[in-house]
Amino acid sequence: MAILHITFSLSTQGSIKHAIRQHHLQRDETVLCVNEIFSIGPLSSPEERKSWLESYIFRDNEERELYEDLQNAWKKKIAGLLSDIDVWVWYSQSTHEEIGLRFVMSELINTCSMVYGIDATEGLKRVQPNMMIRQTGELASDLLMKLRSEAKRFSIDECQQLAKEWEELKQNPSTLRVWQDGIVHVAEDALDPIILECAARAHDELNEEWLIPTRIIGETIGAIDDYLSEEFVEKRLMTLAKHGLFEIDGDTKDMYSYQVKYVGK
Repeated sequence: MAILHITFSLSTQGSIKHAIRQHHLQRDETVLCVNEIFSIGPLSSPEERKSWLESYIFRDNEERELYEDLQNAWKKKIAGLLSDIDVWVWYSQSTHEEIGLRFVMSELINTCSMVYGIDATEGLKRVQPNMMIRQTGELASDLLMKLRSEAKRFSIDECQQLAKEWEELKQNPSTLRVWQDGIVHVAEDALDPIILECAARAHDELNEEWLIPTRIIGETIGAIDDYLSEEFVEKRLMTLAKHGLFEIDGDTKDMYSYQVKYVGK
């Protein structure tokens, strides 16, 4: 029986494809990526979500086109999915991928009866107990191969419950969600104190007045025990600058073409 692997990052998709080729697996296996970051942006409708991403995240037409191409590929694949295929969903205990799991289940609930989940966070406790991850995209192909044995089939009740939870998530208008032993909706500015703290620390450590934004963004992402996009953190940085907490010098259309100075207290 064929397997359709579903991932929530292009890096996971690439690593699984590499593992399939490298190990000459005998089953017919394909890998599909749901190219979303479910921890940010509205979930209420595809149209509202796309509009928000265009305003807040996408930098250019190339990013918009990639998003649309991958969305269309997903819709086409799901529409033509055979009922006798095994679906393996790769996820971790993070906001982004836990929500992704619920989204996928809502798409498959009336299509496929053989859905398996590989919880990388749980699997690593046995395979690599000292390793902590924010998302499955951090795992190399050899580790993903070791996690294949962790695949567990979802019962019909579990599938229905996860699909129901997706519908509940869609009802909340939040644009930011975090993981606190579960999915928690928070205000869009909830992580701003961490950004400010990381900016102040970076200025002190480097003893420089102006910093490239990637330093602050990188420190912020490192300080959060969850998966969050660089673009979202940068957007919050720009918002804080509008509130007078940062000064900006350069062209903000390119993350590498401007500098920031933390002036807030």
